[in-house]
Amino acid sequence: MAQNSYGFDFLRSEHNLHSATSSAVRQSTATTPTPSTPNSSTLIVPNVTHKSDLEKQADVLLFLRHHRSSGCLPPTVIYKSLGIDLTEGGRDDSVAKMLLSNPKVNVEEVPDPENPTLSILLFGYRAKFSTVRDKSTLLAQINRCKNGVKWSDLLDAYDGVEGDLQSLLRGGEVLGVLNSEEKDKILFPRGEQFLVELDGVVSVSLPVLPDERAIALITDPVQRQLKRNEVARLKHQRRLASQIVQTDVDPRTQIRRGEAVRIGGEWFRVSSSIRDDLPLDKQPPRAQAPPSVVSMKDLSKKNEVDGYVRRFDGTTLPLDGGLSEKGGMANLENAKVARERLHGITGGDLGVRGVTGSASATLLSSFASEKNPAMLAGTFAKSVAAGFGTKGGGGSGLAGGRKRPTSMSARRPGDGGAVKGAAGTKGNDAVGADAVKRAVEDARQAASDPALSYTHAVRHGCTKDVREMYLETMALVPKSELDLHKALLDNKLIEPGEKMSRPRMKKKSNVDNDGKPKKRRYYERKNMRRTNMHLDGTDIGALLARATEKQQQGKEVGDGGM
Repeated sequence: MAQNSYGFDFLRSEHNLHSATSSAVRQSTATTPTPSTPNSSTLIVPNVTHKSDLEKQADVLLFLRHHRSSGCLPPTVIYKSLGIDLTEGGRDDSVAKMLLSNPKVNVEEVPDPENPTLSILLFGYRAKFSTVRDKSTLLAQINRCKNGVKWSDLLDAYDGVEGDLQSLLRGGEVLGVLNSEEKDKILFPRGEQFLVELDGVVSVSLPVLPDERAIALITDPVQRQLKRNEVARLKHQRRLASQIVQTDVDPRTQIRRGEAVRIGGEWFRVSSSIRDDLPLDKQPPRAQAPPSVVSMKDLSKKNEVDGYVRRFDGTTLPLDGGLSEKGGMANLENAKVARERLHGITGGDLGVRGVTGSASATLLSSFASEKNPAMLAGTFAKSVAAGFGTKGGGGSGLAGGRKRPTSMSARRPGDGGAVKGAAGTKGNDAVGADAVKRAVEDARQAASDPALSYTHAVRHGCTKDVREMYLETMALVPKSELDLHKALLDNKLIEPGEKMSRPRMKKKSNVDNDGKPKKRRYYERKNMRRTNMHLDGTDIGALLARATEKQQQGKEVGDGGM
């Protein structure tokens, strides 16, 4: 090792006095040699003298991989943990040279912090995909690999990468295919997703948490700690209880065990565990969720014989994990509040008679809808405005509305909040018009609340009953034009003797290839002279001059008959 690499020149023998103590120290040092590392006499390091260089290199690689988030590490840190001296000229200098040529090791040469005139080597782990640092870059890397990437090749990217890989696979953001030969998974980019809502309003029954702000005001530290322990226990109970989701429509006709489902904005798999004492990845293979987010058939019948841990019936949808406090639980609670707000509006809380119509029925229905949420919100606001007797909230008073008086119009002027006051009181009319506009706008905001999107569960692909119906009727679909013609005749969709093909459409001459009308273009002949010079200075002459100017600009004038 280079001299003075750690600034301990004062420990050289020529700088110490010759005494019995110093000679004894030299004798003990000679009998038990230690690597020249700082404070080596006080360090308790592992004894690796019995290991070969290859074993030491494997230990260093494993250590660097476990600490890859720390970047490159100096030899002193490695020596304290492993007892392998990688300093220049040290006891394990041969191992250091092996690491220099190892493609899995990243080596950096930096100045020694204790002596900047010298340099030291730092060793770090180099993953196969060095650009993968977090979940977003992990997904981007998989999307770039059109031919797939191995699960094992991504496990050394960063700390916690395995959890992110399982999250991506569980939510269907990537495709996973089992490779039975190598006993590995191959991940592929999914592309555009096709998601559908499930029928049924989802909810969870959770114990109520005490107010943590009130706990912070408790002066007694013992009582405050007891309250905090109770809060931690309740949070654990809430997470366990959130694995059982209630729904008012039977989910068994729409989804299977092991398929992916989104509750409160978080992705899970429908629980398929048969042993409560084992984690998800340790369950028997027949009880584990498949890599695919959808399944063509149910899981093994042996699981039903053994019995599933969580029930799956007409009102319960079990999950393989719990909702998070600030994620799924909060979203479901916000969705419940948003639905109660809509119920209040349709029930007459705004002073309008109960709102009816397709928009309110769709928003409050337990069945999923494919309608555009923005369109539903606009239609719902119009129905609220109709309840006040206005069109879209833009009118004032009750003009042009219902013939029968509503609950708002029947109030006396002094009752407050009346839409229309007594005759001749313009101030009350103005207040009533503003109240109607506010009510309609409030209804529009309530119907367009983003929390309503968490009302239903979401899955990938079409539901189970739709897929089964398609598979059962797929054989009935005609495979040739002759079979199709016969089926149309049998169902009286065409007349006998009617041709299958439509007559060829004639191409219009006044449209271009895109079907748009052609622009008229006007051209002047060469050496063309005007013959209506006598009209100059008249109104007709001015019109003709302007038309000529437009023609020169390529614009269309009149009917082109000039």
